[in-house]
Amino acid sequence: MTPDARHLPEARIDPLPGAILMPMTSEETHACGVLDAEGRPVPAGRTLLSGGRFTPDPAPPSEPPQELSGRWLFAGVGRHHFGHFLLEATPRLWALDHAAGPVDGIALLPMAGRDIAAVLRRRLGPLIDRLGHGLPVRLVDRPTRVETLILPSQGFGHLHWSTGSPEARAYMRRHLCADVAPEGPERIYVSRRRLKSRIRQVPFEAEIESWMEAAGFGIFHPEHHPIRDQIARYRAARVIVGPDGSAFHLAAMVMAPGTRVGLIQRRSRQPVFDAIAAQIVSFGQADLWTTAALARFHDDPHQPDQESALPPELHRLRADLSAGGFI
Repeated sequence: MTPDARHLPEARIDPLPGAILMPMTSEETHACGVLDAEGRPVPAGRTLLSGGRFTPDPAPPSEPPQELSGRWLFAGVGRHHFGHFLLEATPRLWALDHAAGPVDGIALLPMAGRDIAAVLRRRLGPLIDRLGHGLPVRLVDRPTRVETLILPSQGFGHLHWSTGSPEARAYMRRHLCADVAPEGPERIYVSRRRLKSRIRQVPFEAEIESWMEAAGFGIFHPEHHPIRDQIARYRAARVIVGPDGSAFHLAAMVMAPGTRVGLIQRRSRQPVFDAIAAQIVSFGQADLWTTAALARFHDDPHQPDQESALPPELHRLRADLSAGGFI
């Protein structure tokens, strides 16, 4: 099966005896993936990256690969970025509930040039542990022949794959929500103000936070909370508002069906925004409201002292939020 970036593949699981996992060694080409026992590329082992790109097929190894005994599930590519990790490293894990026979562990291909082991230790380990049944994770950084590789189709991903297969949607909700009780306010604003990179922040968001607090919203900075606490907050909320971004991938997978979501478009990349919106509806069964007030807004390094100093985009956003019944 050759994947198509415009059409999500149907759920499928293929056991491949003697398959070879090829790591990503180039930050430029991103070539990596799966070879069959004869060294031929397996198209279903390509991972959908952002921009509708697939990881290119790898060349056969120049030396004998190392051997890995047992049955290992191929998960995809591991990247340090939370949203990309969720969309590229977890969408095949749905197969753990459907694989015939035991699985000894999860095989993940690290993104070239990134210390994914450190990222798993610091931040993302609890996420893949929760979704991976606590199985060991093997970071494949050398060509590796697996006794039996379990190769599932990718259950969701970027752009046209954001809506997910029924199997993947059910799996993510069941395992992310397991043992996590809803806890937190019924109305939350998911803020980007404390992100380290200024380019990833939303201009004037301190002002937006003040509007939302005055309207009874709790302000939530998800990157400062463990995964379990993030899930608990999203599960408890009945109204969630915020600028589009990685947080809404996770929120969509765990929010209560019927949650009212106010999604603020913060960038002009329309297909990316549309994909996140579609995921919120498909995974979260949400009542979705959107505004494009900030879609083409350019950052101003100076925060205003008075509301009268706000640019027209902020006035439009406030009017939109008021018309939508949020403030």
